[in-house]
Amino acid sequence: MRHMSVILVSSLLTSLACAATAQEDGAVSNGQQFGEWTVSCEAIAVNRTACVLTQALLRDTDQAFIAQMLAFWSGDGTQSYVAARVPVGAYLPAGFAMRSETSEEVIQFTWQTCTQQFCEAMAALGAEKITELATGEAQIVASYRPGLAVDPIVFSFSMAGAGAGLAALHPDKG
Repeated sequence: MRHMSVILVSSLLTSLACAATAQEDGAVSNGQQFGEWTVSCEAIAVNRTACVLTQALLRDTDQAFIAQMLAFWSGDGTQSYVAARVPVGAYLPAGFAMRSETSEEVIQFTWQTCTQQFCEAMAALGAEKITELATGEAQIVASYRPGLAVDPIVFSFSMAGAGAGLAALHPDKG
């Protein structure tokens, strides 16, 4: 499963053109933790590194891959995004959605692409909304349908650290 996470992270960094770019000035480092999120960076050009926040979600009972959550900036730093990667075969018409345990507001994601390794959905969320979701003890509840004739997978994860991590990754930081 660890090998799968490495492949997923590597694929993300090469496939998302809108990932944040950061100069290697020591402000953040690959593998640095922000709450439940881990910084994952890849060199994209001389003195340019694309960095995102990642959180791999595995089933407790057998460590099977459920989803990988990602948070990142557009290249110009004007918009932050949250993306979700799920196993191939997801029933796309059912969508991918998340909400805070303490709110009825549902955030719908738009499916972006499917590769041989995963399907990816994304939502544009302002940094303020991400910080709001990360505040307090509430978990985020998310779901998607892994196949047409299969019950939805409903899981929870934490946004704790996402706001601070995105602030550290902002292209105009410093």
